[in-house]
Amino acid sequence: MTTTTLSDANSSPDLDAAVIGCGVVGLVAALVLASNGFRVAVVGARPPQFTASPGQRFDPRVFALSHRSQRVLDKLRVWDNLPSEKVQPVHEMQVWGDGRGENQGFLRFNSNDTGVDSLTWIVEQSSLFEVLLAAIRFQPGIEWINEPVDGLSRSHNVWSVVTRQKTLNTPLLIAADGAQSATRRQAGLDYEVQDYSAEGVVCTFKIEKPHHGVARQWFVDQTVLAMLPLPGPFVSMVWSMPLSASQRTMQLSAESLAEAVLRVPGADLNDHYGKLSPCGKSFAFPLRHGVAPVWFNNGVVLMGDAAHVVHPLAGQGLNLGLEDAAELAGLLASRKRLLAVQRLGLADEQLWQAWERRRKAACTPVHFMTDGLHNLFRIDLPGVHWARNQGMQVLNRIPMLKRWLSQQAMR
Repeated sequence: MTTTTLSDANSSPDLDAAVIGCGVVGLVAALVLASNGFRVAVVGARPPQFTASPGQRFDPRVFALSHRSQRVLDKLRVWDNLPSEKVQPVHEMQVWGDGRGENQGFLRFNSNDTGVDSLTWIVEQSSLFEVLLAAIRFQPGIEWINEPVDGLSRSHNVWSVVTRQKTLNTPLLIAADGAQSATRRQAGLDYEVQDYSAEGVVCTFKIEKPHHGVARQWFVDQTVLAMLPLPGPFVSMVWSMPLSASQRTMQLSAESLAEAVLRVPGADLNDHYGKLSPCGKSFAFPLRHGVAPVWFNNGVVLMGDAAHVVHPLAGQGLNLGLEDAAELAGLLASRKRLLAVQRLGLADEQLWQAWERRRKAACTPVHFMTDGLHNLFRIDLPGVHWARNQGMQVLNRIPMLKRWLSQQAMR
């Protein structure tokens, strides 16, 4: 995207909003707006498409969807279109600390204890994207411009979005173009996204023993190893580790990586899964965190990773982005408010200020919680190691508190 100066030419809006970014959050935001009667354009080139193969059956990137995210997708009539063979319910979560033997902390969350069928659902990124893309094609009021943004300019409270296909004029831009959002930067809303100097290494494994819909996570030597159940005898590994360690790990062959995972101290993966057979390549993605101080200004809204980036150890990144769109749907659901917005235009500042307050109140605690947990398990001081593992054991013996934590995570 090129940097452009403000235009002096008069322009009139062609639509109510333009969503910049063709990811999951951007598509959901567009569907929410269009289903409320607004004219929307989604502007962004289609991301590289994952194609299953005998050696790479599952998309390496998977999401753990919360109950609220599921309700958002269900309300948009998207959830039931996800192929059942691509959705894995999670009935239990098990978390181990970095102690050893009797000193190892442990937490267990079970769906039966919380009164639900599933704690969460594991869904492939590509499967979710495909059903959302199909939905916007059939939703009146949405136009998809399958091109990158070449330039942005603003004049008389109207943004001009320039692509090779056409130029769109709109009073509102929704920046849903990721943690390194170019739209955010050009709108003057940029902020420092802090780098953990760490990466998440992901790989899919076939397993010998059934996973029974259990997600497991271990804190080990400044790393976080998660094994997420997939449909059938498969699991998705997400191993977060310092950058120096991830660089060495990515040089391993798939078979050597499987052997390294089985040797993780205190994890006992062989007892849980038996032999791990790699299914395809391993990949790595950078770990970052931060929350934008301002989410709305001059007709630009930050949404999803453009507004907030959290550590993946709690699996809440995409859920927070989908909740951004869900909160908007809730505000628009009020008939009185909807009439006022239609009269004032979708760029009504009061609407977005209310939305920003609510979303910040929800996202900021999650950011500090995940960042705090990440830092807590990196502290190597006398007594801290023992205290954090003992704390996990005590928490595991308090059913009411565990139930409350589960409900907060599921929302």
